[in-house]
Amino acid sequence: MKHNFSIKQVNSPFEDTAFFARNVYKTEGFLFDCGRLGGLTNSEVLAISEIFISHTHIDHFYGFDRILRGTLLSGKRFRVFGPEGIIKNVRGKIDSYTWNLIKSYPVSYEVIELNSGRKEYETAVFSAADGFEMVKGSIKHEDIVLGDGFRFDFDIFDHRVPSVGYRISEKEMVAFKKDVLETEGFISGKWIGQLKKCVLAGELDGTVDAESRGGVVTMSVREAQARFLEDVKPQSVTFITDIAPSDENFEKAVALAKDTSVLLIECVFLEEDKEHADFKKHLTMTLSKEIFRKSGADKVRFFHFAPRYDQFRREFYDRLYSDMEGFIL
Repeated sequence: MKHNFSIKQVNSPFEDTAFFARNVYKTEGFLFDCGRLGGLTNSEVLAISEIFISHTHIDHFYGFDRILRGTLLSGKRFRVFGPEGIIKNVRGKIDSYTWNLIKSYPVSYEVIELNSGRKEYETAVFSAADGFEMVKGSIKHEDIVLGDGFRFDFDIFDHRVPSVGYRISEKEMVAFKKDVLETEGFISGKWIGQLKKCVLAGELDGTVDAESRGGVVTMSVREAQARFLEDVKPQSVTFITDIAPSDENFEKAVALAKDTSVLLIECVFLEEDKEHADFKKHLTMTLSKEIFRKSGADKVRFFHFAPRYDQFRREFYDRLYSDMEGFIL
């Protein structure tokens, strides 16, 4: 199956974590983690609408300076999601600079601090027009709409500190049955778009004027939906990194990635280094693969390999990919 997401791993999998992702049918992109961002072009930085931070260890967050530098003149409003403390972390980045010349810049950054309660999140907005003074607020989960209409879900994992895993999904979609349209004598027109709009909005009690070769046929939205439309499974990208190798984390990871189109998941240590993985609160290769298989994800990209394996990366890759043919993104 063709995947609708273009995903760029900004650095080597042995280096800082950062993924730039964009749906090929949409204009805006998003960023998973914010390690070193030298591999992103200026146009890619400006295309970002949301940044999803797992946690703020330096190899996952220090590239935020590049975001600030590259977006000051963009005129956009950027959103940053992260675990408890992310507002303080972003404010610390902003407060490390002198901003006496930026009040004419129409850029702002909204920071959303996620919590396991999942009902209402603390927010903070930093606007250049206000000299980046912090304006605090809150938002409910159901009121968050991502750029280009995407939906998001998340879970919070233990990494000795909270680490957030994310799932970004396309909005619900329906497709027209072109073969039915032709065999039943109907004509393509604006009514098709109107029908799709009604169905996706849940407005099923009205009528639609369908155009046919014999003239206009008025039918209920429910009837037209049954005759002409079929559901299309929304595609999704799931990002999971820096989680302890515990049973609870394992089950939560499988659930978050259930049937996802693309799973991006850390694969830090080999199984013979399991004790070190336990101490460092990271997954082993065995656990990463098992999460992928149990989740039913279509494709996978492993990353965040421990630097100790870089000196014999060929052998490491052989072990990682030997039984993964057809599943690697």
